[in-house]
Amino acid sequence: MGLKSRAKDNAGEREIAAVVRDLTGWDIKRRVRQHEGDSDLDGVPGWCAEVKRYATAASGDIREWYAQAARQATAEGKLPVLFYRRDRDEWRAVWPVAVGLAVQHGCMWSGYEWTCEGSVEAWAAVAADCEVKHD
Repeated sequence: MGLKSRAKDNAGEREIAAVVRDLTGWDIKRRVRQHEGDSDLDGVPGWCAEVKRYATAASGDIREWYAQAARQATAEGKLPVLFYRRDRDEWRAVWPVAVGLAVQHGCMWSGYEWTCEGSVEAWAAVAADCEVKHD
């Protein structure tokens, strides 16, 4: 990955961390030192976050990125969430449509076909509700 691409990825991670922090009040930070299989963000309770920022994002890209988030989440025992943004567009979130079932039954519900996509605000409402119910 080139220097310009890494800088764009880092900026995207910082940007979405600030958005999620503002929406939830959680102490969200970009994970500076990432290893294969790590969440891109620290401080999202119960969730493993993958962040992508690209000029374009076809449905196949989104499916692949979500699969990456799901693999990472399974390894960490968390729920997957993909945050992505196309250039000159708003941030979007992809997460399991049945959060409660995903928590209870694990990977059965982690496939892309079992997701919903919405605004980061919509995901934050679901995540906050999930945190309250599982604390």
